[in-house]
Amino acid sequence: MTNALLAGMGAEDRMAVMAVGQKRAFLRGQLIGTAGGPINTVLFVESGSVAATVPMKNGEALEVFSIGDEAVTGGWGGQTHGAYRLMTKSDVTGLAVDIRSLAAITERRSAVRSVLLDYGVRLSMELAQNSACNLTHRTDERLAKWLLRQHDRVGAAPIQETVAGIAQILGVQRKAARGSFDTFREAGAIETTRGSLTIKDRAAIEARVCECYDASRSVRDIRMAASIECRQVAAAGGRRMSRMG
Repeated sequence: MTNALLAGMGAEDRMAVMAVGQKRAFLRGQLIGTAGGPINTVLFVESGSVAATVPMKNGEALEVFSIGDEAVTGGWGGQTHGAYRLMTKSDVTGLAVDIRSLAAITERRSAVRSVLLDYGVRLSMELAQNSACNLTHRTDERLAKWLLRQHDRVGAAPIQETVAGIAQILGVQRKAARGSFDTFREAGAIETTRGSLTIKDRAAIEARVCECYDASRSVRDIRMAASIECRQVAAAGGRRMSRMG
């Protein structure tokens, strides 16, 4: 498994980041970052899913977004303290990089800085789209989007989540979440056990998902393709200069 941001870097830039990183593994339910707490390391996620949540006065934590192998945890943009509480939603692996080491690399390597800033733009776009999605689309459509995103990250592995947890993530009453949940289960799209679910028919879920799922994937794919194209152009230019020399 690898991280899409690291894969989108040129070989030398990627090796520079990996040289100061350390492979880490976390179990589901581990706290890896606190809201307001100091950020010492960032994690380039390679497998699994991490939820970014904000604490509420009633003691609950509201999920704002989740990330997988397309992302990195906060601190990459120069932040010194966490904006969110970070909790693993599944077993997670990734490359942990000291925040000061990463800052030094971005100072020297503009391409690494560009990849991280581009990720920040994409994350902002996703959060904006999520806000519009919450106001526009039905609960079953939004649940389908969440299910597909989790499936993208954990594959065939069970998704560890309850109806109450899903209701909290979607920002709806438990009754509404249960109704949508049961619709997918009765259609054979998901199979449930106590505290977890497994995707059994992805196509059935895709048939109900809102447009926001494809939109968010398109943004990521376009950015990744552009990054790869830029590296290819730069490499071709370097080869031409070598031949001229």
